[in-house]
Amino acid sequence: MVDEKVAVAVPLLMLAEKEENADTREFFDVVKGVTYTMNFPELARKLCLGVGIPGWLFTVDANGNMNLFHLNSRSIIELPHMDTLKGFDLDNHRGYLERYVDKAVLSSDPHTTDGYILMINQGGPRTLAYWKPGKKGFISVETRKAAYADVTWHDGQFYGVDVRGNVIVFDFRGGMEPTIGKVFQGVPSESICGMRLYIVHSSGELFVITRDGIETNPETKLYGVEEFIVGKVDVDNESYEKVDDLGNRSLFLGFSASLAVEQYGCKANHIYFTDDCTLTFDSSEKGGGKDMGVYNLFDNTIEPHYAGESYHRFSPPIWIFNTPNFSD
Repeated sequence: MVDEKVAVAVPLLMLAEKEENADTREFFDVVKGVTYTMNFPELARKLCLGVGIPGWLFTVDANGNMNLFHLNSRSIIELPHMDTLKGFDLDNHRGYLERYVDKAVLSSDPHTTDGYILMINQGGPRTLAYWKPGKKGFISVETRKAAYADVTWHDGQFYGVDVRGNVIVFDFRGGMEPTIGKVFQGVPSESICGMRLYIVHSSGELFVITRDGIETNPETKLYGVEEFIVGKVDVDNESYEKVDDLGNRSLFLGFSASLAVEQYGCKANHIYFTDDCTLTFDSSEKGGGKDMGVYNLFDNTIEPHYAGESYHRFSPPIWIFNTPNFSD
């Protein structure tokens, strides 16, 4: 999630890479129902993650090379190699380096400031690490009660949530470079067993969302969203309250940075989601891309946002918030 002061563009579903044409990428406008096609050889055979700032993507290849890439300007920012990450072991992770990072969030637009920060979640040890321009390597965050699930940025602070529902706050205000954060139980632990967690900051409020259905159902032998639960977390009082009404807001969840929007023709009180159930779709021949749709928080129904198929073994469709040069 990005700071509300940063304008987001139209939400687009960047479809998975096609093996027969890896240089070309398709972008589906969920509001207009239109698909745009662009040539992006810079993204071929790489994991791509939306970072919450319009136009920017985090990419990583099979050799552990990591970059930030801007869709409009095609600017590339080379990041320190994966081997600068604490806990990374090439011998243990060889063969799935493209899947080693499962979340990346930017604090601000690199086109407008050199003072941005990139926070990533290492998919192996599931720990957070951040990088700032000028640093030779990533700085590891030491505060870890359990594996991290998601992270968001707001007003000088990163907020993380782990798989046990703990919320961790890292204060970067005043140029600080913290490795230790404030920890509190954000979500009741009994509410999150076997679920995927996300964290979003919107209009002065912090939300933690749980996603049920990430594991294969023993009866149907399938996986897929069964329910989303949204809770509001009060950092100062360290409290949690279930929320059934988000007002005019819509949530966008998946591998990309978690985001709330209040415009662009999106359906209010709905969650637009993509397939990030890595541990489940890893065993699928097609890969990820099955579990996508729009979830209605009022009646718990689900409808599709993209009628076609788009699968990939490590980089399924993701949300981006931009209008690359193909927009009207």
